[in-house]
Amino acid sequence: MTTRATGRDDETRVSRLLKETADSFGVLIGTHIKLARIELKTDLRIYAGALGVSLVAALVLLMGYVFAWEAASFLMARYWGAPSALGLVAIFHLAAGTFGLAVVARRLRRAEVMGETVREARRGAHVLAHPREGEAP
Repeated sequence: MTTRATGRDDETRVSRLLKETADSFGVLIGTHIKLARIELKTDLRIYAGALGVSLVAALVLLMGYVFAWEAASFLMARYWGAPSALGLVAIFHLAAGTFGLAVVARRLRRAEVMGETVREARRGAHVLAHPREGEAP
């Protein structure tokens, strides 16, 4: 004599699977939100640091610009002497500022805003859309 599961047992099993699926989905979404927060904090720290370095580099470039024009004015006024020294100072400041901005630009090109969150969300969506064979969707 074989025993068959009653409709009630099937309903209970389906009900339990739906609850587990909903719970797992909630955990998945919660994990994605936590990851997004962590990445956002990290990205903000990177951009804040880059902004600080950019401001300092911009100030150095401004100083170089001022010295360059001052050197040009001295050069026109005297034709040689003190302007050479001011010109060297201007060249130094312009080079240092340019170098600083190039470093910041290189760092920002490498930074990927919330990249891990996007990858994880795509991975989760793919798993939900394409369950493995033999497993309940």
